[in-house]
Amino acid sequence: MKMKINNKEYDLLEEPVKHILLPTKKELHGWYAGKRECTAERLLINPYNGCGIGCFYCYARALPGYFEIFHQQKIIFVAKNFDQTVTEQLDSLNVATCGYLSPVTDPFQPLNEKYHLSEKIIRVFVERNIPIEFITKAKVPDEVIRLIKRQKHSFGQVSILTTNEKLRKILAPNGASVDELFRNLERLAKENIHPVCRIDPIFPYLTDEKKNLSGIVERAKSSGAKHIVVSILDLPVKIADDILDKIKEYFGAGMKWDYRRLYTERIGYLNAKIDYRKKIFTFLRELCDKKGLTFALCMEYQLGQPSAISHQPSAVKGLNREFMSSTNCEGIDIPLYIRKNGKFQPATDCKGNCLNCFQAKCGIEELAMGKEGAKKDWKLKDYRHWSKEVKNPIFQLLVV
Repeated sequence: MKMKINNKEYDLLEEPVKHILLPTKKELHGWYAGKRECTAERLLINPYNGCGIGCFYCYARALPGYFEIFHQQKIIFVAKNFDQTVTEQLDSLNVATCGYLSPVTDPFQPLNEKYHLSEKIIRVFVERNIPIEFITKAKVPDEVIRLIKRQKHSFGQVSILTTNEKLRKILAPNGASVDELFRNLERLAKENIHPVCRIDPIFPYLTDEKKNLSGIVERAKSSGAKHIVVSILDLPVKIADDILDKIKEYFGAGMKWDYRRLYTERIGYLNAKIDYRKKIFTFLRELCDKKGLTFALCMEYQLGQPSAISHQPSAVKGLNREFMSSTNCEGIDIPLYIRKNGKFQPATDCKGNCLNCFQAKCGIEELAMGKEGAKKDWKLKDYRHWSKEVKNPIFQLLVV
C-alpha cells in the first residue's frame, strides 16, 4: 500500500505496526528555544516519530508534521539508517554532550525490535566514548545494558507511573509490566549504571495518592534507584479535548469534569493549579530526603506575580529552584566531552550543569548559560563552531 506525504509516495508497511521508512536529514541538536528547566546540555536523538507504547496523553501527539499524522492515523515514521547519519555527525565534532534517547518517543517501543535503531545509535555513542542516556516505559534490551556499562557517564531512566498493573495497562498499554519496570532499575544498578526512576507524569486523582507515590519511591529505592524525577500531567491545548475524552472513556464523566476544574492555569500547556502541584512536590521531596534519594522536577513552572500596572503575570518561574535537591535534573553530573588524541574525554572539573553555570570550566563560554540573557538552544552548527575552537592547544589542557 502506498501513502502520499508532502507530494511524495511511500510504502505503508503494516507489520508489526503501521509505519513508513523515511530517508532523513535530521541533525543532532540541543534543547529547543523557550522555557527550559533542563540543567544539562544534551544532544537530542529521535529515531522514530510516533510511538507504539500507546500513551493517550503524550505531549508529542500535539506536535506538527509526522506527529500529527501519527496522532490521527497511528502511523509511526522511522528515520531510515539514522544510526549512519548520527555516526557522520558525531565524527564531524570535537565537542559533544550526552546523547538523549529520546525526548519525544520511547526508544524501546515495539517497532524498535524490528529495526534496532536505538541499540545501533547507543553503540555509535559508546564506541566514541560519548555518554548517552535513555528514558523508557518498556523493557530495556540486554544489549543496551551491555553497551552503556562500557561508558562511565551513560545511564538509564525508567518511567513508572503506578504500582497498579491494571492501571498501568491503561496508561502505557504496550509498555512493560510494573514488575518488569522495576527489574529495569535492578538490572541497571547491578551493572553500576546510574538508575533513575521517573514518576512522570503523575495523574491527578488517579495516581496521586500518597500510598501509590510512596510505594513507587520505596520500591524504586530497593531496586537500586538513587534519584527520582517527577512531573504532573500537562494538557497540550491542541489535544486537551482528546485527552479529556480518553479520561472520560476510561474513568468516567465525573473524572473528566474534575480535571476541567483543576486545569485552570495555562503556561504554554494547560496546567493543574499551582497549590495542588506544590503540595505533591513537597510531599515527594520530603519523602526522598528521608529515603536518602535525590529529587528533581521535569518541566514544572509557575506563573510570576501579576504586575501592579498591567495586572498581567510576569515571566514564568521554574520550580526546580525550589524543589530540586541534585545539581542536575537526572541526579548525575556529566561533563562536556572534548576530543583529545582522536578520542573523546571528559572536560576537567565540569559538572555539566550548563543552565546554572556562570564560569565555563569547559572553556566554551557560550555554555555558561547562568548569565543573564544567555542563549539556551544549540544546534549542530554550534557544536561544529565549538569544535573548531577546541583545536586550540589550551583546550587540550582542560581534558582529563
